[in-house]
Amino acid sequence: MKKLVTFTVMAVLLLVGSAAHSQVFSYGAKLGMGFPGFIDEPIASQRITISTGFVGGVKIVDGLSIMTELGYQRKGSKFTNQYWDKTGKLIDDSTYLMKTNLDYVTIPLFLRVNLGRSSKFYLQAGGYYGYLVHANFSGMRAGEMVKKAPIREGLYTSDYGIVAGGGIETPIRPGFGVVLDIKYQYGLRDLNKDPHIIGYSRPVKNKGLALSMGFYMDIE
Repeated sequence: MKKLVTFTVMAVLLLVGSAAHSQVFSYGAKLGMGFPGFIDEPIASQRITISTGFVGGVKIVDGLSIMTELGYQRKGSKFTNQYWDKTGKLIDDSTYLMKTNLDYVTIPLFLRVNLGRSSKFYLQAGGYYGYLVHANFSGMRAGEMVKKAPIREGLYTSDYGIVAGGGIETPIRPGFGVVLDIKYQYGLRDLNKDPHIIGYSRPVKNKGLALSMGFYMDIE
């Protein structure tokens, strides 16, 4: 939690410092959906989750801004698996659900470059920090079936990585508009403190695609 507070303070100080030399500060809120999974997962994740957050930013120069968010995201993975016998033969009609729920408070910090004037297309890239607040697992673990088993104690609570994407900003009236964006997150932190906590002995890292829509307001 201390890392989350430190990162938040640094982000706020950076925005405030930039605002001192800027004439425009923006804030708003977003609601969206995510398509998370784990990097190098042998089976594609079937998850669709909801995310929400508050957005703030300052213009450094025309066309270039520093942006940050304070949001909530559900990550993890979900897919169906099958039983195999000791000889490696697939057992018929033996499918079961493997599902991991990881709930994070997230703070991305990135640069945004506007590419237009009226309807502003933009690109954005930077990094993110996430703090794990809740986690559970359903599926086969150590030869036993479990359902919504708490796993937070076996995972590192801090996650971080890179984020990149783009979108479009459409003004409705001066100082107010809507945004539609897409971001891809690529985790750099192995989440496993206990290497068998979610049934994997290999490193587990978050990844995900996020689509969101929201509004913004400018303060000059």
